[in-house]
Order: sequence, then C-alpha cells, then structure tokens
Amino acid sequence: MNFKEHFGIPAIEPVEFLDIPLNGDIEVFIDPFLIANNRHNRMFNDIYRQLKAFFVKLNQDFISTNDRHNGLIFLDNLHEPNEYHLGYSASNKGAAISNTRAEAIFIALRNNRFARAGVTITNEAHNVLLLVTGIGQDIMSDTIANVCRDIFSAFTLEQCIKYGISTESFIRHFFNPLTGLWETVRMDLPTYQGKCIILLPKTIISSVRSYGNHYNHFVAGNYIAKDILDGKIAVAPDGSYIRTLKDGTKKALIKRIVETYGKPKDELIDFVLEYGSSLESFLDYAKEHYPAIDFSDFR
Repeated sequence: MNFKEHFGIPAIEPVEFLDIPLNGDIEVFIDPFLIANNRHNRMFNDIYRQLKAFFVKLNQDFISTNDRHNGLIFLDNLHEPNEYHLGYSASNKGAAISNTRAEAIFIALRNNRFARAGVTITNEAHNVLLLVTGIGQDIMSDTIANVCRDIFSAFTLEQCIKYGISTESFIRHFFNPLTGLWETVRMDLPTYQGKCIILLPKTIISSVRSYGNHYNHFVAGNYIAKDILDGKIAVAPDGSYIRTLKDGTKKALIKRIVETYGKPKDELIDFVLEYGSSLESFLDYAKEHYPAIDFSDFR
C-alpha cells in the first residue's frame, strides 16, 4: 500500500513527491549532492542553507573544540525518522539506528583532518558524505531528514492541500538555523494507522551510491591522467597507463590509473589537497552524471 493508492491519487497521476510504501521502507536516500546542485529551487536552497548552518554549529562548537560531552547532546536529536519511510528495512538498519549513532558521527568528524582543523569544506553536507569515513548515505539521509523536518513538513502540507488529504497536528523537532538550536513546532501532517507521514520531493532522491568511487574515477580521468600525459608523474614506459593510438595520439588508461592511484575514503582528502579545484569540479560533474532516480516507470 503506497501513499498515492491509500489516499486515492490515481497511479498514472504525476506527482512531485516520492510515493512511499506505508507498511515498510523503500531503499532510497535523500542525496545532498542533488540538493547542492539544485539551489536554484527555493526549497532546495533553504534545505542547503539549513544543513550548512547545522554543520557549521556542529564543527565550530563541538568538533574543532573536541567538546565531546555537549557534542553528543547536540547530536542526540538525530532520531530515527520513521515518518519518511525510506532507508534500509527494519531488519537491516545497521548503524543508522544504533544507540551509538551520535557517538559514531562525532568520532567520524573528529577523526577527519578537515573537520578537526575547522576547514570549512566539512560544513557542506555533500562534502561530509564524500570525505568523512563513517558517515555513509544512510546516516547522511537520516541527518537531513531530522535537520530539515520543518521544510519537508511544509512541503507535505502543500501536497495534502493540493490533493485534498486531511491532516492532524503533531509536535516534531527540527534544527533552527536562525537560533542554532533544536526546536519543536506543531506540524500538520497526514496519517496512516495513527502515525504521521512526511513526504519528500523525488528530485532529491537517489539509490545507493559510492561517491568515493565516483570521485576516484573523476580525479583519475581529469587530473592524474593529465599529469601522466604531461610527464608530471613519472611512469614506467611499458604502456601500463598510456596507450598510443595509430595516429600517434596518446590515451590514458583510466581503469589502470584508478587501480594504482585510487584512494580509500579516508585518504580522499589527499586528492583535495593536491588538486584544489577537483572538489567543486566534481560537484558540477555529479550534476550531469548522477541525477535523481527516474520514477517514471514506478507504480
């Protein structure tokens, strides 16, 4: 039983929201890269700014100062956001619903060279997902869902008004970027079996992605390959990384370059330091190559 079916919206009716199952979860995630790359949309820009305010607060007040006690209290507000019905199934939640979630996030950021040093790169949610070991797509998605619950609730209410769906009042928490505090507010939301539902714009939803692997290939193809071809990186003349075509053109063998020069997630910072423009360029690359899920064939 999906949302559209339960609330009488025709299956063929195109909608802005993700049509979630009401008796379980769909294995997709809120994607911070899609949010950052669609800031021309006012709502997505609000989400981006609210997320950034959250990470600025977290990094400045607790991570760079190593204030573990208050940092864990701050992060304890990241509860399992069941009203969204997305993520892994209840039997496979893993670290996302662990009692040590707050501690895992704190440790992950504290162990990151950029976050620990107060470098502003880790104030961007998509960079945290890419560069911070221990924070994967499931935890980041849940973090966004909690931090921006007020924005998503307002979107949900708009959809309910549009389709004539009744709502009830619930008290829920969110992160207020103006005060820098977690606050509670009444939110008018639809219900199913007595529990509230929050809808998400489907244009910021992705399936499981390994952005670390994508970034490795991007750097290999756009930076390391160029350095090899230009002679800035010395390689053995055995054709391991370069193939000469019949017309004399030299072509870098990206797959082999990745195999040799690729880095695990905890070392991707080295690429950022060596190739300063790669991070912003990768964000642009991701916009073109890693779009939201196409739900046109879903029913």
